[in-house]
Amino acid sequence: MNGGRDTALVGRDRELDLLVEIAEKARAGTGQAVLLRGPAGIGKTTLLQAALTRIRPLAARTLSARCRDAGSGAYAAVRALFEPLHLTQKGEAGRLLDGSARHALPAVDPEIQHPTQHNTAYSVLHGLHWLTVGLTADGLLVLAVDDLQWCDDPSLRWLAFLLRRAEDLPLLLLLTQRTDQDSPVTEVFAEIAELSLCHTVNLPALSARPVAELLTKVLGAEPELAFAARCAQLTGGNPLLLGRMLTRLGEHDGDRTDPALLEDLGRAVVARSVLDRLPEHFLAVARAIAILPGEALELIAALAGAHHRTTTAAISELRRRDLVTAEDFGPGPEFVHDTIRQTVLGGTPSAELDQLRERAATLLNDAGRPAEEVAVLLVLLPGAPEPWMADVLREAATGAEHRGAPRMAASYLERVLAVDDADVPVLSQLARVLAMIEPTTALRHLERALELIADPRRQVPLVLQYTLTSLRAQNSIRAFALACTTLDALTKTIGPEPDSTDRALRAVLESSMLASGIDEKTNLGELGERFAHRANPPGDTAEERQLLAGLALLGMLQARPAAELAEQTRRALKINEVEVGGWTILGSIYTLYLADDTVAMPEALDMLVEHMQSTGAAWTYCLVSSLRAIVRHWNGDLVEALADAQSCYDLVVQENWAGAMVMPQVALAVVLTDLGEADRADEILGETFRDRFDAFTLEYHYYLMARARTYEALGEIDRALETLQQCALSLAEGNIDNPVLAPWWYEAALILADQDRLEEGTAIANHGAELCRRWGTPRALGMALTAQGAVTPGPQGIRLLTEAVRTLATSPGKFEHARAEYLLGRALLRAGDAEAARKRLRSSLDRSVLLRHRRQVTLSSAALLEAGGRLRRGTDSPADSLTGSERRVAARAANGATNREIAESLFLTVRTVELHLTSAYRKLGVRGRAELAAALARSGQ
Repeated sequence: MNGGRDTALVGRDRELDLLVEIAEKARAGTGQAVLLRGPAGIGKTTLLQAALTRIRPLAARTLSARCRDAGSGAYAAVRALFEPLHLTQKGEAGRLLDGSARHALPAVDPEIQHPTQHNTAYSVLHGLHWLTVGLTADGLLVLAVDDLQWCDDPSLRWLAFLLRRAEDLPLLLLLTQRTDQDSPVTEVFAEIAELSLCHTVNLPALSARPVAELLTKVLGAEPELAFAARCAQLTGGNPLLLGRMLTRLGEHDGDRTDPALLEDLGRAVVARSVLDRLPEHFLAVARAIAILPGEALELIAALAGAHHRTTTAAISELRRRDLVTAEDFGPGPEFVHDTIRQTVLGGTPSAELDQLRERAATLLNDAGRPAEEVAVLLVLLPGAPEPWMADVLREAATGAEHRGAPRMAASYLERVLAVDDADVPVLSQLARVLAMIEPTTALRHLERALELIADPRRQVPLVLQYTLTSLRAQNSIRAFALACTTLDALTKTIGPEPDSTDRALRAVLESSMLASGIDEKTNLGELGERFAHRANPPGDTAEERQLLAGLALLGMLQARPAAELAEQTRRALKINEVEVGGWTILGSIYTLYLADDTVAMPEALDMLVEHMQSTGAAWTYCLVSSLRAIVRHWNGDLVEALADAQSCYDLVVQENWAGAMVMPQVALAVVLTDLGEADRADEILGETFRDRFDAFTLEYHYYLMARARTYEALGEIDRALETLQQCALSLAEGNIDNPVLAPWWYEAALILADQDRLEEGTAIANHGAELCRRWGTPRALGMALTAQGAVTPGPQGIRLLTEAVRTLATSPGKFEHARAEYLLGRALLRAGDAEAARKRLRSSLDRSVLLRHRRQVTLSSAALLEAGGRLRRGTDSPADSLTGSERRVAARAANGATNREIAESLFLTVRTVELHLTSAYRKLGVRGRAELAAALARSGQ
């Protein structure tokens, strides 16, 4: 609609042909986007509609939406796009929301005001992505969004999310953006425009020649080019204004080429002059339409304060003047172009405009409209909202939060705080929605909330929220101090014999203190003192089980007996509490895996990973899966460790999470080093960074150990020892005694032994042995014997290494066992017993081959040859050449999962899965999916 005589599509042949050409590329399976940009009235919508007409025969499905400048709720553009599909109905349409696409439901179903669970922004975006992938199954999908500058924030972020993953989809996004708006370009707009798949087309003003083409249709003859040039000049070559001028020109009975007439018409086509000639009661209706575009006649009349007949007459007059839409059915009246609406609003005094918006919000609220629709108007009002408005805004915020639209929820709650900035529940809710996107801002709101409460009982849930937000913000020093202060106050308040409610509050607060205290090593000293004499709770409640897990984790860092802590942790896991966030399970896994629990720990870890996959929680999935990679490596399963680590690393790269998360990089580097790819591991670790990295208890020391092992594998022995010493000093600073969390002493002793620096190595090995006796697991004791044996010359060293092999054989420490056999074999060779040496070295080599530990295979093979032994053939498998991601994808495909199911569960694109499968087929020498299971079985996968 152009608000005047049909200007058709002139002067846009080049742009139209370009759009069709891009559509052909998208149809071939390479996702594309086009951003049509230009000022109001330049013809973006007309070109978009013409392009859709040309492209429609190429597409399997075309969906369109127009964003309203009157504002909209969360995911309004998404719902407008997918509304024709009737996704919430049963049957074929409803099946589009199967699988991971189900996470899109809060965005596409307008009836869901309060879904049963909080949806993270990522899970909803993830669901919408898979909904779109499903729609591309039949061929090219075209999504057209007009007036993107007014798109709601969640929908805009989804478009960017989708486009980043569209490289291998038959998908075309056609977007238009008005460029003469005062609003700044957001980061999301910039991201979309900068993506390689997005083509930006800036529409120029029409020149004299296409204007002459249009004039010919009106005048019946071709005009002089100077006349056409003046028409272009008067209208700025703007098709909207040009259409209005042509309409007036066609209505004139005299000389239509009269220059004076042209000047008069040039002034008359400006919308303001048209509106100025309207009667006041008609202008009132125009203002009402500008405030509530597309609404029913009854609401327009009520807002204008006009009778039904007057409103109908006004709308008829506005239609006659080509100002509002002419449809008699469907949506209510709205202006034919946003410039006319903006002119109406701009000509209305601001005070009157505020009154109209407030009245409109009241009308919508009284009509029972969803709170998010009413809130669109309320956020435009100046000053503090009235009490009823605050209630609506809070309800709208809750709805937006549940839909996975935290920024929109925050905008509503910030308006509520204008009523009462001391409203603690609002401060808490605002902090909750900001926690994932602006955690530092969220913490400020929680600080304010805590200042307003004197009762330590009421402070407890806020301190817990503060702790969890601090972990996200990667700075928990203040959280630990708050927890300590609040616990002291609570202890005084509840007295020595608290009731069950107060005991639960104390347990929650103690758990918060443990979580924040353990996160950063500077807190560990005070934390240890505070809990030195704390008796373990019985574990009868969820709060007590969480506390049990936290106390066990602290005990693990202090190297209390592993068997005792493992039993304590298993009590904490008696009941599946993964639904409340999984933090109890996550904390328990560290204790259990280092205590060599091979039953409860893997079950808990797998359950947590599966839960994160099913809920679309990609961030936590990545965190937990990287820990599972570390655990699987610890237990000697390099194949699955590589699969987990590579999958997580791919996700970090895809989502640009480097700097916010480091464990996936560390896990992958650890595995790659043992697989003989130390160069690649070194590259990954060199790119790993995090603010205040050396402050953290777990990640930093895992990183240093990975760094040291990689340096050693590269032959950079001095750098390896320096890094191990750095790890030792950092552990000492944090009072961390656990000998196997970051076994720097073990690695350092073996390196020093190899360099014949036995005195230095002996002191370090003895230090580690003392801690290992406290921890008490067979693996730790075997590692201590290995380190001591390596630095002890002669028969005594051989006796220690023999005992190490015997001890490690009873443990899950498969790598350590193979390494001890290797060191024993070398010691026997030095002692002159080549036959015994060959036996031990053969055993080490066989174990290393089974474990696919290529680095140890290389070392053991060389030593065996030196001892006069012979190497067996066939120690390599075709599957050994598979990358971690290829292994994971191939294994799932062999188990019957479809490419889409694999992609959904691993948070990858279908195309990425296809590439991994194709590569796996080639490396395994199979022709397709049907042969995968047998090939992997032959390779021992």
